[in-house]
Amino acid sequence: MSHSDTVRRLLKIFETFNVPEAMKLFAKDATYQFGNFPPAVGIDQIKQAAASSHMDFIKSATFDVKNMVEAGGGVVACEIDITYGTTDGRTITLPCADLFRFNEQGLVTEMKIFMDATPLFARPGSA
Repeated sequence: MSHSDTVRRLLKIFETFNVPEAMKLFAKDATYQFGNFPPAVGIDQIKQAAASSHMDFIKSATFDVKNMVEAGGGVVACEIDITYGTTDGRTITLPCADLFRFNEQGLVTEMKIFMDATPLFARPGSA
């Protein structure tokens, strides 16, 4: 399985909100960072970060990969449009860029998510 295939599989798992299943694709000492939240290091911190960064605001997420590049050296970059269904009934599509690094065993050692998630936290009608 290529690193790009692993990224696609991981994103499909994230669509189901199955964080424990997703963690099977991460190295035990991996680093995960969503937006401007602090980096999480290790499986336990990543589980907590993945479940707490924005999950209280969404009920669904669909990842539409627009472009993916394997840069070599175990690095994959991808451009994604993520469509969120929010707990208050909105549908919001946000652009995102992700950077993944893999170890020799094919596990994710680093996942960085670059996006402005502000619209997820905004309440309808707020300026």
